[in-house]
Order: sequence, then structure tokens, then C-alpha cells
Amino acid sequence: MHKIPQITIYARHAGVAITPHERRSAGKPTEGRILLRFFRLESGSSAIRFILEPAEAFALYRKIQRIAKDGGQESLNHTFSGPEGEVQTRLKVECWTRNDKSGYALAVQRGEEQLNVPVPSDQFLYAAEFLRHLSLRQAWVEEVARAAGENRDAAA
Repeated sequence: MHKIPQITIYARHAGVAITPHERRSAGKPTEGRILLRFFRLESGSSAIRFILEPAEAFALYRKIQRIAKDGGQESLNHTFSGPEGEVQTRLKVECWTRNDKSGYALAVQRGEEQLNVPVPSDQFLYAAEFLRHLSLRQAWVEEVARAAGENRDAAA
């Protein structure tokens, strides 16, 4: 049995799962990444995926730590070309206060669609620590098999 490190945070209507991921591209070596998959708790709804490079995951860890200490909000933006043109996705981490209540949230927005996951402080900090862990664990590139003649330096 293969075990995959993962944490999933559930809120009333949505959740976010944080897992290791692999980036596979034709003609390029496979690379480690970190996936944040935001989802609604309704059947048939689609998820929004936000894929981080290991250094971005570490930066997000630091942003969450700062927000837990000082409040405020931080965001990361990704842009990619989709079938309908350029698509921008924004990941936001924040400390919020409303009606004498406060807490933390992880949110993602792509176009008109937005998912907001309120997170208790302990889980907010645990998610940060998990991102830090995965930032190191996923810092790898798959070695491409070399032709027999290319490995001369290793034998010398």
C-alpha cells in the first residue's frame, strides 16, 4: 500500500486538500509540486486546483506564519493560457474580523468563481507547517536516463 501525505480542511460549504503533486510535461523531466485543491461540499461541483512550486509553498508557509502573528492578508497569483485565453487564479490567505468574530481563511478565485475556506487557528498553522514540509519533500526533478556514451565522466 502506497501512503500519500495529505491534509484536508473542511468548512461548512467548502474544503481544501493539500497534497504532493507531479508536473509532467512532454519532453521535460517530471518535477515535484504541491497541489491545493479547493472544492465545494455539493455533489457534482467542480474543484479549483492551485499548483505550487516548492519555493512558492515555502513562501506561502511564511505568509501564513506572518498573518497568524500580525493579521492582514497575502495572495499569490498564477496565470496560464487556457482554451478560452489567459486565465488568472488568485490564492489568498487572510485573517478576518466580522461582527466581533475573527478567524483565518484560505481562498481561491478563478474568474467569477471563488471558494473561501474558513480555518481555525490551529489548522491554519498546521497547514503552514505541512506546506513547509512539502516544500522540501517535493523539491526534486526526475533524472532522465542518459545514453550509454554520456556517462563517461562518472566512470573516470
